[in-house]
Amino acid sequence: LSFRATTANVALARTMAAAMAARAHLTIDQIEDVRLAIDEAVSQLVNDCDEQTHVHCDFTETAGTLVIQTKATTRSGQPPATDTFSWLVLAALVDEVTAGADNGLVHLELCITRPASVTV
Repeated sequence: LSFRATTANVALARTMAAAMAARAHLTIDQIEDVRLAIDEAVSQLVNDCDEQTHVHCDFTETAGTLVIQTKATTRSGQPPATDTFSWLVLAALVDEVTAGADNGLVHLELCITRPASVTV
């Protein structure tokens, strides 16, 4: 999924993330967590981008696990700070979140896995 870095387009990422979470057979609570997490992750990128920039989201779903990679070339070229309330919320919503940057391209990766006790 690729879209212009505007707050109005964050809803595209939320909708796609929810659909992919459902395909991965995540629980209802996890689907909502994924929606909130992608909203937070993409918003952090959008807030540091020019409107002409595109945000890219890659979704990979396999056997009860959803991995979402988001990336954009930001003004600062730096990953989001990990000592903020926003990062704390993001980390609480998914099983794993990582961030990095490579030549101004900032990327965040979110991973969430269906609990073993939940059967499809």
